[in-house]
Amino acid sequence: MLEYVSVLIMIVLHPSIILTMDQQRRVLRDYFIGIEEGVIKYLGKEKPTDAEEVLELPNRIIIPGFVDSHTHVAMTLLRGLKDDADLMEWLQKYILPMEMRLKSSDVYYGALYGIAEMLCSGITMFLDMYYHEIEIAKAVADAGVRAMLSYGSADVFFNRSPDEEFKIAENFRTELENLAKTRNAEDRLFFAYGPHSPYGCTKELLEIFKEKSKETGYRIHIHLAETLAEVQQVKENTGYTPIEYLESIGFLNEKVMAAHVVWVEEKEFDILKRRRVNVLHNPISNLKLASGIAPVPRMLAEGINVALATDGPASNNRLDMFREMHVAAIIHKGYNRDPKIVPAHTVLEMATINGANALGLDKMIGSIEVGKKADLVVINIHKGPHGTPIHDPYAMIVYALDQSYVESVMVDGKWVYKDGEYANIDIDKIREKVQEIRLRLMEEAGIT
Repeated sequence: MLEYVSVLIMIVLHPSIILTMDQQRRVLRDYFIGIEEGVIKYLGKEKPTDAEEVLELPNRIIIPGFVDSHTHVAMTLLRGLKDDADLMEWLQKYILPMEMRLKSSDVYYGALYGIAEMLCSGITMFLDMYYHEIEIAKAVADAGVRAMLSYGSADVFFNRSPDEEFKIAENFRTELENLAKTRNAEDRLFFAYGPHSPYGCTKELLEIFKEKSKETGYRIHIHLAETLAEVQQVKENTGYTPIEYLESIGFLNEKVMAAHVVWVEEKEFDILKRRRVNVLHNPISNLKLASGIAPVPRMLAEGINVALATDGPASNNRLDMFREMHVAAIIHKGYNRDPKIVPAHTVLEMATINGANALGLDKMIGSIEVGKKADLVVINIHKGPHGTPIHDPYAMIVYALDQSYVESVMVDGKWVYKDGEYANIDIDKIREKVQEIRLRLMEEAGIT
């Protein structure tokens, strides 16, 4: 038990079980969590005597907030626009033309609606890549959650020079930093460079991002080796696979957060391991678009950090970490015909502390420890029949429960979602705005 230091505890939570996801992966039963000024100040068996508020939470499990390590949250606006298509057809024929019609205000409402959906499944932090990204930052600030945001740079797609495209990313960085200061959200809004992919960016633009990341310390968010078509295209253009290509220009390192990484050749596992690349696993999106199944068991065996992600709500089509965990746990077992690989506790790591590690925020979030931010998810196991009996809480969460068991969500020590109600989001108003935007977009595109 940690020694209790006498301080004014603003709120104390007393659940039945705490899954800390700390380095020892402790499962604490009948412990108290003391929170002050958004930070976990106490974790122990004894109830603090000077608590301002004690919230008894019987039949509840508290876990760290989920980290959705790769998404395009505002694409709630395009959910269902085109399904049952492969990535390139879906992206180039349907999604990109519609995105060109999006107004900045559209992106704000789409993002806020997506954040509301995320909170329902316990997501408190996400890594995003999109356009009009400053509007997503405003939605994050308004909703009271955390996000690392990157403008999706692609000089090839937009027919701009590398310097022009990089300038847009830098302008967004300045806007984001100013917004974070004015909204007192510097520990909730973070920046990353966002070169779209090896095929969406010229070599010159990729090298600019590589050098600027080295100079500034900002991380890099990129799609990598998502489809076989991408591998073939990059090979034709460069003579290398996408992973080899980025390695050949010195792009890969521990600050790179690579989404998908489905197509990995034998020699490339060593590259990912040596360069300490963070892999962002999107199992449902990859299955739905028939992109393939990432070799996650091999990556984990090699010691590569693998985080879990939903991808965007137009390709998934949900922002639901419970569903993502369930699929991540079972797909690799079935594909490899091995029931022991990617066990439940590993999947929960991928959804929490591994995501925090990928984003470089593991000192702040990702586990329940004294000194870390109070980003917490309260799971009520009595909300349905699947929570009884409890044998292994990890297995229960991953294999039996779903997002309907999420009772409340806390970010920075504040309830942002409690008993089915949002603290900062008028869900009915946002839903109506999203529907209006959808109708306008379809009319502009001539789709009835």
